[in-house]
Amino acid sequence: MRDTRETVARRYGEHLTDTDLLALSGDRPDQVPALRRHPALVLDLLDRPAVADAVLRADRDRGGRFRHVSPFLVLAAAVHRTAGALVGRTHVPDRTAPRSRVPIFDGPVLAAFAADPAHRLFLAELLASYARLASGVVWRRDPTGWRRQRWDELDLPRLAELIVALPEDQRPGGYRRLGDGALFLAGVFPEYAERTFAGAGTARLATLAGPREGPVTELLEELAGRAYARAGAAVPAGVVESPHAARRVLALVADHHLHRGEAGGPPVAGR
Repeated sequence: MRDTRETVARRYGEHLTDTDLLALSGDRPDQVPALRRHPALVLDLLDRPAVADAVLRADRDRGGRFRHVSPFLVLAAAVHRTAGALVGRTHVPDRTAPRSRVPIFDGPVLAAFAADPAHRLFLAELLASYARLASGVVWRRDPTGWRRQRWDELDLPRLAELIVALPEDQRPGGYRRLGDGALFLAGVFPEYAERTFAGAGTARLATLAGPREGPVTELLEELAGRAYARAGAAVPAGVVESPHAARRVLALVADHHLHRGEAGGPPVAGR
């Protein structure tokens, strides 16, 4: 477990800028080199509610300027704060419909999932990766000739088509991204997902998720699990085995830290 924590800590260190470390240290420049040398200290700091809350409040620095911290730090703070709040909970609310939550008595299960450092890193990286959406154009040949086809990484059926066209050695990365998109939509923007995959879209999603029926959120969880199973070691085993738990924690992060402005959908590709 210690080796895992050290490995995770090094990954945090790769993501964090010196400005991030300065924010974590409480504006103490002399502490930044120590945090850079010993990134496990970063995990300890983020586990402190006061430190995570200071990051999430986006306080101004001593010069009265807004602090320019990275999306990864903000989202990691949200994940750590959410994980800490799960400790000791017997039940946790889950979404059943827009603006509707019911208590589910699986608090200890979610707390155990969120306590794993690798799971926290995975969720923070997933969220930060969608701070800006990737999109583009590909040319596909069909019986009528070449045609131009736009895509973005949250168009999951289109993304799945592109993955199949990739060389075999590049497909695990594509499946990782397909799983990420499914979890992101299910956990962070479920209403958008339900609008997007309503009607005929549900059938397209079910084709990707496998031979089952159910609500869009459940189909997205199933799709995430199937995609992650083909993504290799880049995805923690606990996420592959329980995309449902990952989705639940993402939903809590979104409800408590991301949707205060009632955003209606994910960021626009290319912005």
